[in-house]
Amino acid sequence: MVDINQHDSALLIKAIMDGDAVLFLGAGASATSTNSKGERVKQGRALAERLATEAGFPYAGEPLPDVLEAVTGHRISKQQFVDILQAEYTSTTPSDELKKLFKYSWRRIYTWNIDDAIENTKHSAQTRRYVNGLSDKVSSYTGIEYVHVVHLHGEALKPEHGFIFTPKEYNARLNEDRHDWYRQAATDYVAKVPIFIGSRLEEPILSAELDRARPTPDSQLGLAFLVTPDDFTPIQLAGFASRNIVVVKGYLSDFVQWLDKAIGPQVTPLDVSQSNSLFTRKLAARITPTKSEVDTADSIVLHTWLDTKSKAEELQGLARAEVARAFLEGFPPTWKLAATDIPVWLTKTTELYTALSSSIASRDRMFLVYGQAGSGKTTALLQSMIRFMRENTSYPVYEIKSDAKSLRSSLELIHKLHKDEHAVVYVGDAILFGDLLEEDILTLPAGSLTVISSARTSEWRRHIERRVGDVTTSFEFQRFVSDDHAALIDRLLKYVPAPYFRKLSPSQRAEKLASSKDQLLIALKEATSSERFTKIIADEYENLPDDDCRNLLLIVGLATMARTGISKGATREAFNRIRKSLSFEGALGHLAGIVSPNPSDRYVARHEVYVRHIIENVADFKSIIHAAIQILRTYTKYDLPIVKNVVRLDGALFKFILNHDFIGENARRRNEIRRGLELYKSFEIDFQLDGHYWLQYGQYLAMFGELEPAITVLTKSIEAYPGNSYALHALADLQLRVAYERQNYDSETARLLTAAATTLEALHAREYSDVDYYPIVTLSEKYIGALIKNRQMETALDASRRYYKIISEIPHENEQMSKAKIKLAHFITHRTWKAVDDAPQPLKARDAKRRKKGPRKRIKRAGPKNAG
Repeated sequence: MVDINQHDSALLIKAIMDGDAVLFLGAGASATSTNSKGERVKQGRALAERLATEAGFPYAGEPLPDVLEAVTGHRISKQQFVDILQAEYTSTTPSDELKKLFKYSWRRIYTWNIDDAIENTKHSAQTRRYVNGLSDKVSSYTGIEYVHVVHLHGEALKPEHGFIFTPKEYNARLNEDRHDWYRQAATDYVAKVPIFIGSRLEEPILSAELDRARPTPDSQLGLAFLVTPDDFTPIQLAGFASRNIVVVKGYLSDFVQWLDKAIGPQVTPLDVSQSNSLFTRKLAARITPTKSEVDTADSIVLHTWLDTKSKAEELQGLARAEVARAFLEGFPPTWKLAATDIPVWLTKTTELYTALSSSIASRDRMFLVYGQAGSGKTTALLQSMIRFMRENTSYPVYEIKSDAKSLRSSLELIHKLHKDEHAVVYVGDAILFGDLLEEDILTLPAGSLTVISSARTSEWRRHIERRVGDVTTSFEFQRFVSDDHAALIDRLLKYVPAPYFRKLSPSQRAEKLASSKDQLLIALKEATSSERFTKIIADEYENLPDDDCRNLLLIVGLATMARTGISKGATREAFNRIRKSLSFEGALGHLAGIVSPNPSDRYVARHEVYVRHIIENVADFKSIIHAAIQILRTYTKYDLPIVKNVVRLDGALFKFILNHDFIGENARRRNEIRRGLELYKSFEIDFQLDGHYWLQYGQYLAMFGELEPAITVLTKSIEAYPGNSYALHALADLQLRVAYERQNYDSETARLLTAAATTLEALHAREYSDVDYYPIVTLSEKYIGALIKNRQMETALDASRRYYKIISEIPHENEQMSKAKIKLAHFITHRTWKAVDDAPQPLKARDAKRRKKGPRKRIKRAGPKNAG
């Protein structure tokens, strides 16, 4: 039996039951498995002896790397070497203890062994997905039902991908930076609880990556366990202890016996989910959930008034003061915080609560509150939901986390649990669920669920209302009023150190709040300072200790603007590529109170309002692009297309960073259009099979008048992702612009017009209502305009009559369609057409005279705004 003290035992059991244990299997884990001849799987020196014998050398105990260097390619051909490996390490029979190991659920499994013993283990608690660490791209964690088995040094079954045996092979991987799975292993080591079995932890690549992850060379990482029968000297044991590694003496067979006694004969994904989720426990008490339902349940949180109140009461003393100050300075609210009296119950919150209660009582499909960023709408919505739970205990209330794989699956599972009840479901940020929001909400019978959500005003009006407006009760959350001043002042005095504000008289404090006409967040910040909000934020950024701190803030700030946050592993990876002197922990320490993990354990900056001002007005554009490039570099380890191979939030962040509108508007504002182009040019090889990347790249070029290059790039987008509606529409839109600008109506102009019209008419027939662009509007505006400009009046009239009829038959005509319809009618009746000035600023404008400062009107175009 293994020897492990009670404290370490409890930590290890918790890690396994929570699904946070990562296995690292060394040679000892396969030592009792057998090969096709019934012999024990050969360890390093046994393989070295066979190779030496095959080569005609006497074997004197030399290490395997030395033998390999001496015989392969000299005495033994590469093919002979592969034949030996396959004879020894394929068609193996796993030992009983290895089989038992797979009755438990693991976060991930890494192995340095090349044998197929794991593959030949027939039964396991999880569905296994095998990965060759030398050739396969990194895969995102896909939930506790699945486990990646990663062969870090190759597989005897797949010799074509190579192996790692010798220092030369280690060094080649290190020098060429071709070890993404090793980097992921280091990330898992830091974030979770690693368990090493049958290894002496002498792996150079893992050691290099762990050293890279350390704040300083002497810093400890998280707790790790090493299960080994080896004896160590007191100095070696002290060395392990200094690295926070607990040595558990024993063989794999001893370890699985201990697991059986300490935990039980197995830990299924359902066991793990129940350990972490009140919802899963409730679900499992009523039905036997399927594997996919267990996976879905991990993204659902059950909220009750008593549980929320109990957690809120835990906030006492200094912890309460710190949470309050962070909230009042911009960090997002949580259910726990909203259940305290720290946030003020505003006058507008009372109106919101009344509307929310009425909507739930009416069994509306959806209730959505919208308002400006920083208005306090999210806090008010959480406060209202908590009060609703207190006053209506019979209603089940759930939250679907933003990292849910499928909103529809989550809603269906909640409905399955409450077929005869009316449930309330909170979805924090409607925009993150995108184009399928309406379809997902309408999938269930009316009156069964009321989905509660929030959005920015612009998002509601431009995107969401068109999709779900017919089935949604909306509520606009507006500015605080004078009746709220006293309570707001009380919170500021209680939690925010602001000598200037405290010296003011009560009437002056109220005057200070009233003088700010901005949303609540800005008003509170300005009230406690003698300066304007914009200057406060600019000074805070510029007074950070060094560029390392500023770069880390930009990395996290970009993810905050995307409303996704950024995973801790990706933050560290992006920062380490850009840092000059400070360690990651060192820079993070300087950003205390500015950057912190959110409830999904992803880093976010204080508030979008803060970072937007820094990105748009303070930080230099070169630094912003550099930070954006480093974030995108973290995606190069995944298979393409990116959004299909990463979790939802990472996919949304990828799309935001590449968004041509975001990059283009900031490039235009700084007159650094070439600098913006650098972001796209940096990934022409890495993302060459990603249609979204090429689409945004092409639209960026088109945005600044580089039409011919844009056509080439958009064509690549369609080649990478054939049938992408956004790319097809963008290319057709561009063809019409090129046709409009051509000097003569020749065969090429005619070809461009015909190609564009054919594409757009086909797109309209396929999908005119479920997207953020309208092919029929582009046809009505740009196709007709290009025909008229090229004096093809009869063709233009015929097309106008046809498009007018098409728009007239659309059941839910929107503003863009109405304007196009009026314009078509005017042309059909009067034969006059007002041309639209669509000439963009060319890329070479960087060298032109800078624009005069002042507000610039945004022109809404008929073309697609964003593939995301």
